[in-house]
Amino acid sequence: MKEEKIKETVKLQFEIINLFQKNFGKIFHQTGNSPYNLNKNQNRAIMIIGAIENIMPTTLGKCLDLQKGSLTSMIDALEREGLVCRKGDPTDRRKTLISLTEKGKAYREWFMGELEKKASEILTKLDEEDILAYQGSLKIMLATLKKLDEIA
Repeated sequence: MKEEKIKETVKLQFEIINLFQKNFGKIFHQTGNSPYNLNKNQNRAIMIIGAIENIMPTTLGKCLDLQKGSLTSMIDALEREGLVCRKGDPTDRRKTLISLTEKGKAYREWFMGELEKKASEILTKLDEEDILAYQGSLKIMLATLKKLDEIA
């Protein structure tokens, strides 16, 4: 019985990922009036780094599903733009942490506003009842994903 539920859940999960990407994935691409010419992964990296504040490159790579070489190149490019900086981990000299600079924080704030505008344009197609149901579902998904993250 549990195996059947897991199988059904996996199918639903991939259907959700595909539809989410189809409807919302495009909002991570370059927006028109940006001061930087960042690609989708660079924008996602800025969002992740800003949410966590100090992140190890390996953790960022896992979040973005990037190999080490691609990740290093991306971090180097963001560093050249003055959006991120590398610094040593005060608790472990062998580790490096990535964090946003003031420029990076300002860009993230601007980009978050752009994301909210574009997502709002998409969501206004729904009625209020559907928006509330979607919001409730997202809260449940987030709680479940956090639980999985803690177990891992």
